[in-house]
Amino acid sequence: MDINTIDTLASRTESPTPLGNISKGSSPKPMYPTRCVHTISQDDNSVLSLAASDTYLFSGSQSSRIHVWDLQNFSLVTSLVGHRGSVLALTLSPDQRLLFSCSGDGTIRVWDTATLRCVYLIQSCHDVGDIFSMVYSATANMLIFGNQNTSIQWFDLTDPQTNGSAGNVPVIPINPRSSASQKSKFFGAPSYEDIVEEVDRFPTEEYLVKCVIREKNVRSNAHDGYVYCLLHAVDIPNVDGEVVLSGSGDGDVKIWSISNSTLKLLNTLRGDTDKGVLSMAISEDGYLFCGVQGGDVQIWDLETNQLIRSMMAHSDDVLAVAIRGPGFVSASADGTIKVWNEEFEFRECMDDHDGIVLSMICSQDYLITGSSDHSIKFWDMPSPVKPVEHFRRNSIVQDAPSSDTLLYVLDKWISMRTVSGSPKCMEECRRGARFLKNVLQQLGAVSRMIPGITGRNPLVYGRFSARRTSNAGITAESKVPTVLVYGHYDVIAAQNDKQQWNTDPFKLTGKNGYLYGRGTSDNKGPVLASIFAVYELLKEGQLDVNVIFLVEGEEENGSLGFQDAVNKYKDLFADVDLILLSNSYWLGEDVPCITYGLRGVIHASIKISNTLSDLHSGVEGGAVSEPLIDLIHVTGRLVDNNKHVLVPGFYDDVSQVTDAEKRLYDPIVTWLQTSETALSQSRTQHSAITSPTLSDKSKTDSDSPCSDKRPNIRPTQYPLDTDRLKQELMARWRFPTLSVHKIDVSISNRTIIPRCATACVSMRIVPDQSIEDIAAKFEDYVRQVFADMNSENEISVEIQSSAEYWLGNPESRYFKAVEKAIHKEWNMKPLYIREGGSIPAVRFLEKFCNAPAVHLPMGQASDQAHLHNERIRLRNLHAGRRIIKSLLQDLAASSDT
Repeated sequence: MDINTIDTLASRTESPTPLGNISKGSSPKPMYPTRCVHTISQDDNSVLSLAASDTYLFSGSQSSRIHVWDLQNFSLVTSLVGHRGSVLALTLSPDQRLLFSCSGDGTIRVWDTATLRCVYLIQSCHDVGDIFSMVYSATANMLIFGNQNTSIQWFDLTDPQTNGSAGNVPVIPINPRSSASQKSKFFGAPSYEDIVEEVDRFPTEEYLVKCVIREKNVRSNAHDGYVYCLLHAVDIPNVDGEVVLSGSGDGDVKIWSISNSTLKLLNTLRGDTDKGVLSMAISEDGYLFCGVQGGDVQIWDLETNQLIRSMMAHSDDVLAVAIRGPGFVSASADGTIKVWNEEFEFRECMDDHDGIVLSMICSQDYLITGSSDHSIKFWDMPSPVKPVEHFRRNSIVQDAPSSDTLLYVLDKWISMRTVSGSPKCMEECRRGARFLKNVLQQLGAVSRMIPGITGRNPLVYGRFSARRTSNAGITAESKVPTVLVYGHYDVIAAQNDKQQWNTDPFKLTGKNGYLYGRGTSDNKGPVLASIFAVYELLKEGQLDVNVIFLVEGEEENGSLGFQDAVNKYKDLFADVDLILLSNSYWLGEDVPCITYGLRGVIHASIKISNTLSDLHSGVEGGAVSEPLIDLIHVTGRLVDNNKHVLVPGFYDDVSQVTDAEKRLYDPIVTWLQTSETALSQSRTQHSAITSPTLSDKSKTDSDSPCSDKRPNIRPTQYPLDTDRLKQELMARWRFPTLSVHKIDVSISNRTIIPRCATACVSMRIVPDQSIEDIAAKFEDYVRQVFADMNSENEISVEIQSSAEYWLGNPESRYFKAVEKAIHKEWNMKPLYIREGGSIPAVRFLEKFCNAPAVHLPMGQASDQAHLHNERIRLRNLHAGRRIIKSLLQDLAASSDT
């Protein structure tokens, strides 16, 4: 890439997508760069179109000829003549017996590749102008083409015309093409008189059959602009069978189904009217790549029909795109060819052509490009390492034990870096979502992806239907319980810069009975355990409840867009009786738990700033009100030394602790006082106690000079105080809090006074606090504290996001059913616990489905979720699978009584 191209890219405007245009102008030189291995010249004509069989390369020229090249020795075999205008597109039938060509003369020709003779001349019953694009469906035996007059038309090759029958053939209008219609921004065109003069030299076409498009095969005004490109595909996401995608100068892409010898519009992908679609390619993963006017490459996810990326790929129109390995290649009117990897990052640039790159295809051996410099170049492009298998249809080994298959799937899924909130991982997140969708489909569910908000990850939906019938043999759908299982596939980032991980965080590693890797416990492992529990019931013919899976990709990022997406597809969640999730952990290592409560959360920011620039403290210190000092004063008055929140009225609506609730803490305290594992803190993330809770004797021992880590204290020797334990647990789970997480400044320098300082604050709320009420009280109090300071600065308070608390009923039949299933598996009664953290989706789903939620933790306290060396015990994973299976069977049985 030359310096002018880099400057052009840097000055480009932003993409209409929220992510902006993302590409890289430079990249480390590939170890095995693409190289041009051969160049051939096509007379003095631009190479407008290309098609390759196993034997020949066909190139369409500006001069109306089609050149035929031997791919073994790159020599010219012959030229096919007949068209009277530039050959704008070429395509081959799958068996390579027929070559189709379309032209600026408004006609299509069909050539026999064995004899290299034209066998059919196809024309429209309308003046279509230039025919820009064309595809062939072998299954339907249809030739479909896109035109300058904005129509899409098709010809059925089983039409009697192809046998020479002239019955009811439409009349072709007499309308000689004018030279004006042949003009292009990329190349000059021969005049009409020149073409007519050359036609007189054509050989006699004695084998030619002339055919005319019938009126019923015309879709007028298919677009609001020229139909520049067509793409044929089979079984794209959410659409079975054959489809044609059309791209137009109006910026839109339309998806048409091919059925009963006609086209039916399925969907429209709305683009930018200023960025006409000039070229298209589709990957096996269901990504549609569109080269558009101006130099961008737009990337659509056909699972959700969302534009997920608009990349500043070139400095001029992108005239061709092609799939090569896990990535893609783009070619442009700026004369460059660029290679992009599977993460849509720039890999290398080839600029060997001396003109516009007008055409590009991938053959079995080469990447082949044609240019306005009259040359065709053959590129040797080393195949990159294949990406992780995406668990496509029919790839699962159905006769393998489901427990083995679960681990196989988890291994593949963990390797996908589904880190939400990271633009670098956005494509990987979608691959992870698509992978899960395919897993659900293969295990017997009806599955699809639900689009999230623009620029965010999609949700994965799957439904397993009950096989139960009534005694009369009639399906009793209305009596069948429906369980909604909620989870998430996104994970927290796993940087390993300090080598804190003992294993690769994105490679499933088994060691000493544990499975290590990011997402094993939070939340991919529990999600798959639940899926395989349902699959086993289905396989055994014992699935007597409907089970819906709803797995989101933004949970670790605040569940952005979750509510809107679910509301938009509310019909998919009808008649839910129970919401089940597994997204937390046991209190310790040896006793299973049921979570019945979560705190809500309000995330806010406090910003104090002025209109001055950043100042030097040696010059201005003491003369101005400093934003950072003001912010420290404000945040210092949010919580007192006893951890009491000072916002007036903050505790007014907190519900009173009932006697029934207090009793739930008794078995927890007993466990803490009698279990040695309760004091094993070497890995515990969600520890129930801290050192201040220990008796005075334990404090003395731990403070001794020879104690460099927590002592191994036996609870029987040093009993813990019951009331203090209860209070500490309630402080962690049950009462509201306020925390200041960080302070950012406009400039970080030891001599500079920053002109702006921002604090990130969160408030954990509990029953019966109102988000709106607490947020309003917080803002009023902060502003009042700042006003009392009489500062020259300005303050702003922003509520950034929030999530409601959740409180279940441990006495309900659903909690008791989960307790029964846990007792059956572990032969002990679970502890009923609450969590201090928040899961935004839970309370929303309860209201949305009008159904209660139950939270079933599978992991242990030492799982290290969100931290390095995240893991889950293999025994717990399989136990969770069996508990879910037992629970669903019990729900089905209880619904009959």
